Amino acid sequence: MDADKIPEYTEEIETGRLKQEQFLTIAKQAMEYLRWPITSTADNTITCHTRGVGNAFGELITVKAEQGKAIFHSKPVNEYYWADNQNATNAELFKKAIAAAVEKNKKAERNLSSAKREKFGALIPSKTYLVTPLLVYINVLVFTWMLFLGISPLTPSAQSLLACGGNFRPLTTNGNWWRLLTYMFLHAGILHLLMNMYALLYIGMFLEPLLGKFRFAAAYLLTGVCAGLMSVAIHPYTVGVGASGAIFGMYGVFLAMLTTKHIEKTVRNTMLRSILFFVVLNLLYGAQGNIDNAAHVGGLLSGIAVGYAYYPGVAKYHSTGKQVGVTIVIATLVVLLSIFTLPRLTNDMLIYEQKIKRFAELESKALDVYKMDKNAPKDDILYSIRDKGIYYWNEDIKILEDLKKLDLPATVKEKNNKLLQYCKLRIEVYELLYKGIKEGKDTYSQTINDDNLKISKILEDLKGK
Repeated sequence: MDADKIPEYTEEIETGRLKQEQFLTIAKQAMEYLRWPITSTADNTITCHTRGVGNAFGELITVKAEQGKAIFHSKPVNEYYWADNQNATNAELFKKAIAAAVEKNKKAERNLSSAKREKFGALIPSKTYLVTPLLVYINVLVFTWMLFLGISPLTPSAQSLLACGGNFRPLTTNGNWWRLLTYMFLHAGILHLLMNMYALLYIGMFLEPLLGKFRFAAAYLLTGVCAGLMSVAIHPYTVGVGASGAIFGMYGVFLAMLTTKHIEKTVRNTMLRSILFFVVLNLLYGAQGNIDNAAHVGGLLSGIAVGYAYYPGVAKYHSTGKQVGVTIVIATLVVLLSIFTLPRLTNDMLIYEQKIKRFAELESKALDVYKMDKNAPKDDILYSIRDKGIYYWNEDIKILEDLKKLDLPATVKEKNNKLLQYCKLRIEVYELLYKGIKEGKDTYSQTINDDNLKISKILEDLKGK
């Protein structure tokens, strides 16, 4: 074979986030793994030989590292040794060896990080374990801020949690969309905080080194938003707080990863049982009440979806640019889901507030009867009582009947029932006043006084609510 006809092969290999020095180190590891003797190294180039028949050299391999990529070149050492497609086969072998070396280094780094955490504690940040402890710090700082505001550390009221940014459908769907983010950093007492932070540290130690800092942080926030959406969709009048929705999201991400071959089988089976036990146990516990299981389910399901979306990048060690691209796509879908969902959630409290405002306006008009001049003509007084007073009270009753169709809290329904009694008593008093004035008799005064006492009692009760 002529020297100028010696087959050569060149391929460009992406190096992702690896710097030139890092890639060259890994390339050396890959060549050693393949038993390709290295013959020379330069600033950014490594040369080696494959093995031919016996101990003879086969192909000459040159790997040159550049910014974000590497140039792989393979050709037989001379015209006496060559094989069809062997150059391309060398490239495939080299890429697989690179992937194995990268995974080996990542595993070693994770093991080192785990060893450091065992030695220094799960709250100590490291190169591959930064976001988890930072999230814990933020949650603790927010809780400290709440204490500084005078909020109870054991049983904070729903109103105080709402004022700090709790997730509440009537407000979240009425322009306060930011509550889908703030709620996950609030907690209903010290016990609630400690339980959630323990669960976060447990999952974070395994998952953050696997996903990487950027993907871990993005997954936490995005699944937390999805959990908040599920919460306001299921619970119209519950103030939702806590990191558990986002934490369930991270458990969902890990479950997705555990169903792939990216994690070693022995570790995968053990961890899968452990995570499933945690998830099922907490969902069953949450079904007992006083726990926002809707947020847990929303976080878990969205976490599984995010996990599968991130898996290709985790398995192939994608560059930062690709990680950001995938995250932007996921974030866009979550935003579109929020835009679609929030306006479609019925905000019965907002409707209630609008109707009760109209109720107060009509009540004021009905009470104008008492402002009439006592010396006004009899017909004018009768007209005002019948065609204004009684008419407006009946209109208020119609409003209260319409409110029965809304999904309102029990306390609001009780208030509406009292208002209905109030209106009916007002109508009875007006009818008796009308009869007494028309007949020119004082026959109904005692009944009117009794009704007015009942009205006063209802108004006192309503002020206390």
